[in-house]
Amino acid sequence: MSRYTRPITRILRKVTRPVRDGVRKAVMTDRIQRTAHLDDEDRTEKRRRWHVLVDLIHERCPKDRVIMAEVGVRSGVNSAHILKYCPQIEILRAVDIAPITPNYEWILELDRFDFIEGDSADVASTFADETFDIVFVDADHSEASVRRDVAAWRPKVKKGGVLSGHDYGSKNHPGVKIAVDDMFAGHPHPIKVDANKVWWTIC
Repeated sequence: MSRYTRPITRILRKVTRPVRDGVRKAVMTDRIQRTAHLDDEDRTEKRRRWHVLVDLIHERCPKDRVIMAEVGVRSGVNSAHILKYCPQIEILRAVDIAPITPNYEWILELDRFDFIEGDSADVASTFADETFDIVFVDADHSEASVRRDVAAWRPKVKKGGVLSGHDYGSKNHPGVKIAVDDMFAGHPHPIKVDANKVWWTIC
């Protein structure tokens, strides 16, 4: 490719990108989220953590009256997507040290969503052991914080339930993998890693 054609190629790629992204979204839909068909507005070009969690919930927690905890909520987009595609969830306890962002405050009105503002480990201590079918830990990603969160929430998961988290193997958050690998050394069930660096194991 000559130096004269490179600018033209870049322009063409930029102009056609929306079309290419649209085709990619349409083709990849079933692979992005396998267990529940995505509405058009929820299609993305990549498999995100919320798609992974929806599949995990349907595959590991197919029964009704599933109780879930999400530790580290941020905007609320993850919670909203899960509640939309997982009707078997009776209640999602969402924990964060900061309020839900304004554009997702509507989720606070949902009967199946319970937002608890506070320290992760402190909130965990308010629940009895083996309360939750699935817990997703996505709060502070430092090694020390991941260790603290896993230690606090692991006992709260029912036997046979799922403990999961985000950014396993991330170059930006190396402490996640270090903490998880160490804390589950010798665990009878392996740590499995899915798209978007979502890790999970059976308790």
